[in-house]
Amino acid sequence: MTTSENAIDVQIRLALVGEAEQLTALSIASKARWGYTPEQVAAWRGELAVQADDIFSGRVHVAVVEEEVVAVMVLLPAKMTWKLSHLFVAEAWMHQGIGKKLFQFAVELAQQQDARAISINADPNAERFYLSCGAIRSYSIAAPIPENEHRIRPQMLFMIPAQKTL
Repeated sequence: MTTSENAIDVQIRLALVGEAEQLTALSIASKARWGYTPEQVAAWRGELAVQADDIFSGRVHVAVVEEEVVAVMVLLPAKMTWKLSHLFVAEAWMHQGIGKKLFQFAVELAQQQDARAISINADPNAERFYLSCGAIRSYSIAAPIPENEHRIRPQMLFMIPAQKTL
């Protein structure tokens, strides 16, 4: 998939197994951007890691601009409701439509396999982004951290439109 927005040529492709470490670093840096302490981000390292098995299984896609990987998305297939486990954009490339392009690509992938929805265990700071993509908050879960004992994680759901048949 190639697209242009504001003269940025964004390509979306499958991640390569050798990119797992780079994609993990991108995910961690993107998460840290929200002002979490270094200790908290380190505690989430396992959750933020991009697994070679997921790459090998074709579950990981990257957005590339001029041969630079600028974003990562991990989409886990299931029967009816797929799970978006990662969608991270490098800080220098945020607010340029790349995250929305990756999200729309995820929707298209799930739709092609007749999925009905995509679930997202969103960071509280990313809720506005997912709402702007058309997702809804279906419920919230308590997710306290040392610096915010009242923190909650919105559980988002994007309902996939049925494919039109001719």
